Amino acid sequence: MKQRALWVPIVALIALTCLASWGVPAQSSSRVTWEYKVISSYGPSISNPPPNIQELNEAGAQGWELVAIRSAEFPNVGSKQFKTDYFLKRAK
Repeated sequence: MKQRALWVPIVALIALTCLASWGVPAQSSSRVTWEYKVISSYGPSISNPPPNIQELNEAGAQGWELVAIRSAEFPNVGSKQFKTDYFLKRAK
């Protein structure tokens, strides 16, 4: 019986804490906004010429982060020419 009497206030306190914080939105000091950049390379195959490593390194030094790469035949399918796009982002 003593154990039950001890647990009831603890459970009630937990329930009240949950109810009190239920409708409160999370505190956020600031929302991150992003800016985006695309670096493109063209060549006769996916790997020739390779990406402009110097340009990508410079972008990295400026805080840009590579998030995706897309390579496809350009200007149309069957042309056997490829365009590779490097998508980058960084916080404003």
